[in-house]
Amino acid sequence: MQIDDPADEEAPDDFELFRRQMRGVDPLKPDNRIPAHKPEPALRPRQHDDHSAGSQPFAQSDFTEAAPDILSFCRSGVQPATFKKLRQGKLAIEAQIDLHGLTAAQAGAYLDEFLQECHNNQTRVALMVHGKGYRSKDGQPVIKTQLNRWLRECPQVLAFHSAQPRDGGSGAVYVLLKKPGVG
Repeated sequence: MQIDDPADEEAPDDFELFRRQMRGVDPLKPDNRIPAHKPEPALRPRQHDDHSAGSQPFAQSDFTEAAPDILSFCRSGVQPATFKKLRQGKLAIEAQIDLHGLTAAQAGAYLDEFLQECHNNQTRVALMVHGKGYRSKDGQPVIKTQLNRWLRECPQVLAFHSAQPRDGGSGAVYVLLKKPGVG
């Protein structure tokens, strides 16, 4: 009994197979392509601690209720379709911040600075990475819990929702911000 060895046959190489499959296919014109959206790299806090607990708007509190796994908040007046796009991660992320690994006091100071930059740059959608709390003292998410409260109290924030897995999942939130100059 003889076993056929596929290596003995004259098979076309991969490039020739690809060329055969692509016969009759026209390449996309440069003006018919959708550009890939790549958000800017996550900002990291400056290494200074000049905010006192009394002067920063996002001070750590005794807020002990743990944040739910999925964070979600929407003010009245936000269109349901807009909030749905935010939840699904379909709004373009214009800025992002990485707060995980910071203390609550550092995160509050940095968040204040970041939101001011967003306002100055007319940013509408931001991604805020808060982490899941795996490395915190009790294994509970301190920054996530604080961020849940801070964002609800911030008048600049219209809505937020936990991110899609590709953007950090339950360790991050998409945030919809007011247009500058809008009451």
